[in-house]
Amino acid sequence: MRFFQRIITLCLLLAFSLPASAAEFQPVDKSSVIVFINGKKYYVHTVKSGDTLYSIAKAYGVTEVQLKEVNPNCADGLRIDQTIKIPVSEKALADARGDKRRKKDYVTHKIKAGQTLYSIARDYNISVSTLREDNPTINPQALVVGETLWVRKAGMGSSSEDEAKSQMQEYAETLNKATDDGYEYHVVMPGETIYSLSRRYGISEKEFAELNDVSNGLKAGAVIRVRESQQDNTKLIDNANTMAENAVVEAQANEANVVFNSLSSDQLLNIALMLPMSVNGRPNVSYVEFYQGFLLGLEDVKQNHNGKTQLTVYDTEHDPLKVQRIVGSEIFKGTNLIVGPVYEDELKPALDYGVTHSTPVVSPLADIASTKSPVLYQLSPDPSKKYDKIANLLDGGRDIYLIYAASHDKEFEGEILKVLEGKNYAAYTYSFDQKSIFTPRNAAARQIELIDDILKEEKPCLFIVLANVETDVDRILGTLSSAKVALTDRSEKCAAYTVLGNSRWSRFANIDPTTYFNNNVVMISTYHAKRDAANVREFDSRYLEAYGTFPSLYAYRGYDSAVMFGAGMRSDIEYNMLDKRYKPLQTEYKFVQDGAGGKYINQSWMRVNYNSNYTITTE
Repeated sequence: MRFFQRIITLCLLLAFSLPASAAEFQPVDKSSVIVFINGKKYYVHTVKSGDTLYSIAKAYGVTEVQLKEVNPNCADGLRIDQTIKIPVSEKALADARGDKRRKKDYVTHKIKAGQTLYSIARDYNISVSTLREDNPTINPQALVVGETLWVRKAGMGSSSEDEAKSQMQEYAETLNKATDDGYEYHVVMPGETIYSLSRRYGISEKEFAELNDVSNGLKAGAVIRVRESQQDNTKLIDNANTMAENAVVEAQANEANVVFNSLSSDQLLNIALMLPMSVNGRPNVSYVEFYQGFLLGLEDVKQNHNGKTQLTVYDTEHDPLKVQRIVGSEIFKGTNLIVGPVYEDELKPALDYGVTHSTPVVSPLADIASTKSPVLYQLSPDPSKKYDKIANLLDGGRDIYLIYAASHDKEFEGEILKVLEGKNYAAYTYSFDQKSIFTPRNAAARQIELIDDILKEEKPCLFIVLANVETDVDRILGTLSSAKVALTDRSEKCAAYTVLGNSRWSRFANIDPTTYFNNNVVMISTYHAKRDAANVREFDSRYLEAYGTFPSLYAYRGYDSAVMFGAGMRSDIEYNMLDKRYKPLQTEYKFVQDGAGGKYINQSWMRVNYNSNYTITTE
């Protein structure tokens, strides 16, 4: 009996003396988030019931000694909800990176000057958390220009602006919990400026600039820091008043920019809509449609924002002198939003009025080439950004073929050749003589008997069709899809390919749309509205009921203009409509100022994809 008692006692002693790994404590709720503190990488862990130094160290692959070195306050034990830092080892980073960087699952993005993790996330409509998870070595506080980010394709289009803001704020809050470096961290929100944040945190603008890299300006989503000792001063300053004071000070400091003031709901929004409603005495149908769409947009603004609105329509007749007379008239006084004039040669009188009265001027359709004004908003997207959305087609993973014909679009050709500078491509001239003939046009183009000779190659292809005659385009697309079918029927491998087309193809009336789907056609357009989308169908129905016909693209753009700026005049105009994406119907807008004193220009082009499963998607 005594023998068995000794055995039991010995077992109990062994159980109590075993390390935690043998006794198996409850699993540690391990954080996957990496933060950067003074250039070093850490996980930030919140202690839960049952956590011990040993179990935490084991879960994160570090030693207890390392934990105590970076968290001296935990040497005497842990407290529930205590925040501790855990050094990130190179092995952990390698595990986090893994082997998932496959091109078919990711696109790459090279960081440009002035970009923040927030702005990159918004460009791809992907969550900040996903970007950080896939790029564990990237420091959100100090992105390196030229460094490459992996962007998960499956995550694109899945995150909203509010989610991105929330995730960046969560990062700053995590930093503030984990750091004891004497700084407080803050995520810059749209509309915040160096002046307003300096006032908020009780420091000078000079000290703010010394603590933060603002060489490219202060960008929404940037993580800035201030000295923690100054933080108490911020609680006493009302942010709204700070913003108002900031507007005045910045106007004095930089006379090139104009400060806009938003209207309260009980103030009258007086809109001047300046359109060439008639030319030489004849109605201009396109601008009548724009006006009709604008009216429907104002109906939604009134319903959602409860503001008083007065609309006056002026027929400019595309006459600069008439525009000057309109702007100088008695009835024009009190205008606080100008939409139009449409043409650049009519703009000056409206812009002069805008600068004098701090009134935004919206150019709804034209690409304004040479006019510079801090009151001008251009809805037509920036030409220099046109092909940004096909970067994944030009990343070196595809063989590129330019297809000319007897007649080709010279403007499209010029844009494409500029995009292809420094890249290898083969060029062919297409002709038809009882069969399709592709004649080499440059040294990189080899002789081919049939287009099948190219499609038999394993490397994916990008065909850029420069032909601008409907018959040629139809035959080229038909030749490609026929070759694909023939190879498949012969059980031969056919290279995956995409055709980059011209948005002007939408004017063609006799091309079967299925040929776009069969060839995975991609187009870049200033505007797109899928009529099968719910909100577009609803607008079409309202427009049809009101005017007895289906809307055109002019009507859609009129609606977008009214919704964005009718609502923006009571809120976002205070922040110059910057750092926010607008999507009234289906086309997206994002404004960026073209340098101090420059116009505000839309950056968003629409990429339209005709997919092989007979769906159309937009990016």
